[in-house]
Amino acid sequence: MIFPIVRGVAAMFVGYGVIVLFTSLGFNGVLGGRPLYGDSPLLLVAGMLVAVIAGLVGGYTAGLIGPGRALLNASLVLVPLVGDTIYVLFFFKRSTAPFWFDALAAATLMVCTVGGGLLSELSGGRGKTKNRSMRKGY
Repeated sequence: MIFPIVRGVAAMFVGYGVIVLFTSLGFNGVLGGRPLYGDSPLLLVAGMLVAVIAGLVGGYTAGLIGPGRALLNASLVLVPLVGDTIYVLFFFKRSTAPFWFDALAAATLMVCTVGGGLLSELSGGRGKTKNRSMRKGY
């Protein structure tokens, strides 16, 4: 009984950790840590790709680790991600971009996180989806 709860919590934190790792490497390492708002369209697309890839990989990872449905486990990653977003949007004043720009970037990351869980679920990640349908006799 306790093992699925531990796996769910692990999925939430590991998925969030993967997102933090990928966004830190992407924005600070690859894109140089400079503000993207008002920059060239190519850099804006690169920043969007960092958010999309980080969200997909983080959600997929959470889907693989957690018990049950991958989509639910990826959704659990939104708990620390929403807390992080609230801190960045309202208390972290280093951004030069307007509020709407940062809010849309955070929403993109969240949607892609859930998308990564859906991708994990549809691909059968560890065979969870396939095994469940076989047990019920469908």
